[in-house]
Amino acid sequence: MGVLFYGINAFAEVTKDDQAKITGVAILGAITTALLFAFVWKWNTVRTWTFYLVVIPMFLTSTFDVLAIIDTWLMPNGIFLKEYLQAHDLHLHSIVVTVFVFLDGTVLEVINLIAIYKMSHGRSARSLLLVSAMSYAFLASPYSICTLTSGIPLHPLSVSFTLSTLVYLLLPLGVLRIPRNYTLSSKNSLGNDTQPISLGTSALLVAGAVVVVAKALVLAGVRNGLLDVVRLNDPLIFLDDVEKTTPFIQVVIWQYVLVSLPLFAISIFYHFKTAKPAFLWEVAVANFAFLLTGQSTFIIGSFYSKTPKDLRVDPTNAVFWIINLIPVLASLAQIESLSVYRSSLISKNPKVKKRS
Repeated sequence: MGVLFYGINAFAEVTKDDQAKITGVAILGAITTALLFAFVWKWNTVRTWTFYLVVIPMFLTSTFDVLAIIDTWLMPNGIFLKEYLQAHDLHLHSIVVTVFVFLDGTVLEVINLIAIYKMSHGRSARSLLLVSAMSYAFLASPYSICTLTSGIPLHPLSVSFTLSTLVYLLLPLGVLRIPRNYTLSSKNSLGNDTQPISLGTSALLVAGAVVVVAKALVLAGVRNGLLDVVRLNDPLIFLDDVEKTTPFIQVVIWQYVLVSLPLFAISIFYHFKTAKPAFLWEVAVANFAFLLTGQSTFIIGSFYSKTPKDLRVDPTNAVFWIINLIPVLASLAQIESLSVYRSSLISKNPKVKKRS
């Protein structure tokens, strides 16, 4: 993949006509994608539609961001994506997008590789894939909203990303079509009292929901003693680093309200119920993916060197860490508390074509 992108980058560097550059890069990009899919088809044994329409697009996206991270370190002497990284498009270099590229090229790349390995060996990777798919959907929404409402010119690559947003929004649905290989029983597998753990988890879930509401209220300009604590210790809420554009971080927070907060409510509602529906596991995993992606923006962005100084925080600020770790810890605690109720079904393995 690196070799193919090196060729595209070389073409972009030597081509001076903008229209020819856009057309050529689009054609070369399509050829590159086709070659990569052909390579995977040749050397991989999995033959399911979800693998090629869901898993591979996510893997190619995270690998693209690996190359972007490498070239960012090498700049101004980039190898793979120099022309792309030097483009004068503030959307491509916004702090929210930069943090996601780092998350995608590290954490999600590892998750995607593990998922491919498991599927190649006939094992389910449904939960891992849901983490990646929800993370991509999380970024696709604010990116498309902000670029479509922007008053400044877009780089052609920004336009292509915006047009492909629908694909990323549909990825979670593709993952959810993979058959479940588990059920949630009414009795925990440990066979002992888990009430203290359950109480701790419920407290974290409530606290996580409170943090989401607090961020939204601070963004909306509501003031009181508790919200002032959040305002002073989590200043990235007010990030606005792309002119004439809806702030990326603002859309991230409202996404929390529209998606993560209802997921917290569902988790809290079912937490103390004996009968736990199977979809509760997916709710917990999806919420973890959303919060991992969003909170990575708040945490990494608060220490990023290009973040305005008045929006950065002291690494020793304990209140900042409490505010921004609680939602992630709450979603992890929910997954852990449900894991003791999780029972495996007879696995509906992907069809694997064995080599002779």
